[in-house]
Amino acid sequence: MARRRLSEAIRWQIIGMHATGASFKAIGRQLGYHYTVISRLVRKHRQTGAVKDCPQPGRPRVTSEREDRALLRLIRREPFSTSTVLKRAWLPNRHLSTRTVRNRLKAAGMAARRVIKRPRLTDDHKRRRLAWCLARQRWNLRTWRRIHWSDESRFLLHVTDGRLRVWRHRNTAYTPRHIRQTVPFGGGSVMVWGCISHDCKLDLVTIRGNLTGDQYMRHVLEPVVVTHFDNHPLVTRPVYMDDNARPHRSRAVVDYLQNNAVTTLPWPAMSPDLNPLEHVWDILGRRIQALQPPVQTLRELEAALHREWLQVTREQIRRWTGGMRRRVDAVIRARGGFTRY
Repeated sequence: MARRRLSEAIRWQIIGMHATGASFKAIGRQLGYHYTVISRLVRKHRQTGAVKDCPQPGRPRVTSEREDRALLRLIRREPFSTSTVLKRAWLPNRHLSTRTVRNRLKAAGMAARRVIKRPRLTDDHKRRRLAWCLARQRWNLRTWRRIHWSDESRFLLHVTDGRLRVWRHRNTAYTPRHIRQTVPFGGGSVMVWGCISHDCKLDLVTIRGNLTGDQYMRHVLEPVVVTHFDNHPLVTRPVYMDDNARPHRSRAVVDYLQNNAVTTLPWPAMSPDLNPLEHVWDILGRRIQALQPPVQTLRELEAALHREWLQVTREQIRRWTGGMRRRVDAVIRARGGFTRY
């Protein structure tokens, strides 16, 4: 974090306050600086009679402020460029190091940070997302709490995090304790289906193999969704939300839902940020990775997922489902584009 520099006016104010008898700590509390900053300034004034910074020794800068601004314009156009690529494109006729590039970017408050990944949005996706949110902008919690949010998620047995780092000395990359062992395709995976609402959480269902429309009806809709919805009178019957995956939109599934009086919520494509159930999948994934000892088989992974699903509390779910108006407003502000959710 960069230190705040004292302006010349503030420095003379400090000297004046000290001359009136104020202590270093009293001056620091009043002006918002540490007392050691005050004491160093007063000592400098006693020794030199001035408050300005002394000339600093060191190598002169190899770039001007104008050239530094050109680098910032370049990074705004190409934010994913490496320091090596930036060095070549910035001042191709100058002999500069990648360290210089990184130093200039760091001085401008920039740093290489984790990339946020989102589904690819076309202009049509953005228009549909915006229209969906505008049509529901006035919905209150009483309306949102009727929605039952559903989704499927696949969990790998062995997750490989591309951002993983290891502390080691040079030339020790191939030391066995510094190597993260992997298996093809994550060692297998388990797909589960879940459904939450503001007032309830349905049973987690394990999906065997690839999900099809017939399997969706026999293992999810008939034993879980329709059974749960039949417990509600028609007047207060919930609304079922599922995304636009092919098994969800097959003719047989659509007819089955209509025949069983299950009202569905139209859904804009590429909109996981509007589904609060995504928070549950994120929590389950983090908890599974944190298990000690870690799961070793797909059977253990499946059992752990069902166990962690039961640990998700109603208070957590209500915090996520109760924020739907904020999600809708965020999409509207982004004109159908990306949001922080």
